[in-house]
Amino acid sequence: MQEVAKSRKRKCGRDLKWFTLQRSKNFPITSAILQAKAIEFAELFEEKSFVCSDGWLDRFKKRHNIRSGKVVGEAASICSCDINHWMKNVRPDIIRNYDEMKHFFNADETGLFPKLTPNKALKFKGEKCVGGKLSKVRITILACANMSGSEKQKLTVIGKSQKPRCFKNVKKLPVDYKSIKKA
Repeated sequence: MQEVAKSRKRKCGRDLKWFTLQRSKNFPITSAILQAKAIEFAELFEEKSFVCSDGWLDRFKKRHNIRSGKVVGEAASICSCDINHWMKNVRPDIIRNYDEMKHFFNADETGLFPKLTPNKALKFKGEKCVGGKLSKVRITILACANMSGSEKQKLTVIGKSQKPRCFKNVKKLPVDYKSIKKA
C-alpha cells in the first residue's frame, strides 16, 4: 500500500513539474491537455494501475491550487530579448532628438459594445437562465496622450453611420467622430 502511495506521489510530481514548466513559457494548458500528458507519463513509466479520471484531475487541480482562467492580452507574443535590444540600442538614438517626455505620445484603441447584454445574471435556484442573440453593435474608441500626461488628445470615436441619428440636435461633440462602413 505504501509503495502505491509513493508511486502516485512521484507521478504527481512529474505532472506538476511539466505543468509548471509549460506555464512558465506561457503555454495555455487545458484540462484535456493535462490529462493527456498524465496518461503519457503513466505509459512512459509503465504505471499500469494509473487511471486518469476526471476525479484525478479535480484532485490534482485542488491539491496544487490550479484554477481555470481566461487567456487575455498579447504580452507573451513579444520576445524579451527583442525588448532589451530595442531599449539599449534603438531607443537612445530616437530620444536623443527630443528634449522632454512631453514629445512622446502613445495611442491605443478599444471596442465598446453599448447594447451588449451581460453574460451573467442573478436567478432563482433551479430556474433556467437563457438569453437571446447578442448584439454586435460596436464602436471603436481611440485614446491618445503624451508620456508625461500633460497633453491628452480628444477621444476619437469610430462608428458605421456617417450621420448617426443620436447626434441629430447635437451642436458640439466632446469627442471627434469618424465613420467607416466596415467599422
